[in-house]
Amino acid sequence: MKNTPFRFAAIALMALLVSSCQSSKKLQFCPGWTSVLDAVVVTQFKPGAAPDPANAIYSAKITNVDGDCSFDKAGKKADTSVDITFVATRPVAGDAVTYTAPYFVALTQATRIVTRSARSVTFSFAAGEKTATAQEHIGSIDLVTDGDSKPYDYQILVGFQLTKEQLEYNKTTGIFQQ
Repeated sequence: MKNTPFRFAAIALMALLVSSCQSSKKLQFCPGWTSVLDAVVVTQFKPGAAPDPANAIYSAKITNVDGDCSFDKAGKKADTSVDITFVATRPVAGDAVTYTAPYFVALTQATRIVTRSARSVTFSFAAGEKTATAQEHIGSIDLVTDGDSKPYDYQILVGFQLTKEQLEYNKTTGIFQQ
């Protein structure tokens, strides 16, 4: 019986964890939301220049995807909103400038794309600044399940719309570097 205090502590810890999950019980029934790892970063290069860091105009990254949803009691429909945070950097601080980068929002079920929309985000660098932040709010992504599935069987994926060259460049940098 020497382990009784440890068992009690373990049970108390589990109860605490379970009770904290119940406060977000609503989110357990929502579709998941996240960024696509291969498309979380985009680098825009000078026109006609080789994809090299020395030729970068700016790089942007999706730093956060968060959301909320409501759903019917039968668990067949959900309405989801998504908030996306982007951070762009440029190699040299310069004049005030604005850039636009295309991105997508897709509703998927396993490997099937249910819906996909193309969007764009605008980054405004202030004069002398090397970093710009942008927020996007997607107000309503309606989901009607196939009847056999629940909203939590679906996922909302966000990523930059990359060219083939940008995707290949991503594979040579950061976490993709081989």
